[in-house]
Amino acid sequence: MTTPDAPGSVARRYVEAIGDQDWDTVTACWEPGALDEFVGIAQLRAPDEIVAYFRDVHAAIPDLGVEILSVTAQDDRAVVHWRMRGRFDGTAALLGMAPNGTRLDILGTDVFVVRNGLIVSNTAIVNGLDLARQISVLPPQNSIAERVLFGLVNSTAPLAKALRSRH
Repeated sequence: MTTPDAPGSVARRYVEAIGDQDWDTVTACWEPGALDEFVGIAQLRAPDEIVAYFRDVHAAIPDLGVEILSVTAQDDRAVVHWRMRGRFDGTAALLGMAPNGTRLDILGTDVFVVRNGLIVSNTAIVNGLDLARQISVLPPQNSIAERVLFGLVNSTAPLAKALRSRH
């Protein structure tokens, strides 16, 4: 039986609170000043920067649903595999992009370290390439537009490589 302060319980409560927009619980799960690292996206300090970030995510995706697919815990670590879905049609930007009405279906994994019932660090991993496609930053996978884009990038690769070798 797990206790409310066990790493898996704390991590689950935190992710559920994000989905429920329960900012008091989000705040209560974190050691003040702890780092939440969104790989390739942001580094946020608990709790204020984290709450502000997810308020903006909910403003960008008003119908955001959060589903926990699994929680695995060992020692002071808990890994939460989750899925977030919703329509990107709100009032705020997401990663600097204006809402465009697309449906999002995002898979991710958070690796939490929990001590004394509080999250002391988190590393959140999301497939950035898939997210970029879903918010229309990149063309759909295997599309003509993707082949053209990759062709342009590949055509400049020899020049870029030659320039780097000179420095």
